[in-house]
Amino acid sequence: MPTSEAKLRILRTIRGKDLKIRYTQDNLNEVLINQRQFYDEDGRILSPITPKLLERLIIGENSPIVARISRIEPRTAKACFTSAVNVSGESNFTVIIPYSPGDFAHNEHIREITDFISSSPNLSPPSPISVSYQGESQT
Repeated sequence: MPTSEAKLRILRTIRGKDLKIRYTQDNLNEVLINQRQFYDEDGRILSPITPKLLERLIIGENSPIVARISRIEPRTAKACFTSAVNVSGESNFTVIIPYSPGDFAHNEHIREITDFISSSPNLSPPSPISVSYQGESQT
């Protein structure tokens, strides 16, 4: 079990920023949403930025402010992998799937997320325990 000092070090070392991405809702309307991206203290990516996610990324000084989508929970892939820093021995991350289910890029993006977990040098060891999919829901 990590000591209090080790826990504080872990909390200090994780950094993040919000990425703005174009998201296609199930009704095919497009909206902008935030995807949280996590980095360690050395700038290594701890959650995936896949090629398919990059295609939907909004970059630039003049990128619009993203308002919270009311009543919508976006489609996500939730990945679980081994992690020695957690007491449970597992860590998780969630990645938004910005493509509608009928779009070919939808399944390709899920494959890219699985590949990231299986091959990332930043996950030690790279070992997916599971990847689950949650479809879009309205509240």
